[in-house]
Amino acid sequence: MMRRLALALPLLLLSAPLGAQVAPLGAQVAPAASVSGGLAPVNPALLAKARPVAAIILPDGTMERMMGPMMQKIMGPMMDSITEMPVRELLKAGGMDAVEADKLNPATINEIMAIMDPNFRKRMDIMTNSMMPAIGQFMGRFEPDMREGMAEAFASRYDAAELDQINAFMKTPAGAKFGSGFMELATDPHYIGKVQTMIPAMMQAMPEIMKKSMAQMEALPKPRTYNDLTPAERKRLEALIGADAKKVAQ
Repeated sequence: MMRRLALALPLLLLSAPLGAQVAPLGAQVAPAASVSGGLAPVNPALLAKARPVAAIILPDGTMERMMGPMMQKIMGPMMDSITEMPVRELLKAGGMDAVEADKLNPATINEIMAIMDPNFRKRMDIMTNSMMPAIGQFMGRFEPDMREGMAEAFASRYDAAELDQINAFMKTPAGAKFGSGFMELATDPHYIGKVQTMIPAMMQAMPEIMKKSMAQMEALPKPRTYNDLTPAERKRLEALIGADAKKVAQ
């Protein structure tokens, strides 16, 4: 249990800051990757007006700055906040029965890992400090696509007059400062601090959130096992995965 918790913790730490940064991009990037087939064509004239706005908001190097030095400065305090939470709260969020979890003592991750792995914090620091720059470099490769997606989103939401007004604002000193720093607001310590205070409440709410989902899923037929498949389905499954279907399904 503790090994799984130790491995999952960095992902939990990353989920809040990543969600804060990637969520605004989700609507911009998704059309090119997943829902482009269902979108109406973008007006080329509006797209031409929208591209300069996107270029100001997402200049080259933004993602690498956000996910590198900026994020590394706030990961430490966020780590401190989460590792001081009682383990039982994290276990409840992970699906453990609340009654059973509450029987556990309110030991924190820090207290337990001080015994299990004295180098736990160093491991987490290495993982997060190496992951964030790497993620930034990876995402930086897709900035041109992100900018184009952002421009398409603007072109689909605003008319020509509105885009002219936005462009005019972006050409002012205040507009240029606002636009070029807009994406990086997601890594501002003031904003992240508010997100950080939400995490304990989110952990407490997760069992109830999961309960509602589980209740709906219980109404669905259970997934089939390999033994439930017909010979034709087993053969098709084996052809799809290129391996012994029985071994993979177990």
